[in-house]
Amino acid sequence: MARIDKKSIISGSIANLVFRNVNGKQIVQSKPEKVNQTKATKLSASEFTQCSRWAKKLRISLIPFLVGLTDTYMYKRLTGQLYQALQTNTAKLKGQRTPCNADMSALAGFEFNTHSPFADYFLPNLAISLDSQRQLKVLIPEFEPKTEVVFAEQTYQAELVVYVLATNLEPDKAVVETHFILPIERQMDLVPATSWTSLPLPPDYFVLATAKLMYYNTNKFTARNYVNNKELNPACVVFAGGW
Repeated sequence: MARIDKKSIISGSIANLVFRNVNGKQIVQSKPEKVNQTKATKLSASEFTQCSRWAKKLRISLIPFLVGLTDTYMYKRLTGQLYQALQTNTAKLKGQRTPCNADMSALAGFEFNTHSPFADYFLPNLAISLDSQRQLKVLIPEFEPKTEVVFAEQTYQAELVVYVLATNLEPDKAVVETHFILPIERQMDLVPATSWTSLPLPPDYFVLATAKLMYYNTNKFTARNYVNNKELNPACVVFAGGW
């Protein structure tokens, strides 16, 4: 419906035309066409919305591990990669798949800080698997720190931290978490092969394992002085799954 005011300016709509008054001038536009979403489109949109919620749950759980030392767009990148990993499960119907019932291995390798990718700073290959008892097993091969670990400038000590969390992704449910720390000395000839096994994790929970390098200096008078920052905080996802 359209109206004409005292200045003969039309406002409103007639058929497919929309009349507006902009700074005293008559503007005529076509009505925007309505977009009819298909059922598949609606399901995809709903799935992405769910991924945003799941990613938020994971981000909150990771706060103590990441302590804010991520790149600016990490949150958006995590949501996007979580969604892409979910999409690889083509055997399941959209709207029915979740990280708790789907193969999420495509999330492994996600870097929390693109300024200092974990894969560039820690070269040994971490072998990680979830056994039939739902215990996460981590195997770190023997390695030489001088050639296979990139240290921060003027630091000679580091820690490899592997942090594991299991969650059903419900906002009101606490996560189950555990971790271990491997000390690394720059001057060591070799770090022997190391294995670690978690306690059994709850069934039907999504399991996420992350790893990062923490650099520090010490002397006999002070405690450890960690030097990680927003430019140097190598951290990534090393395992994602549990279905």
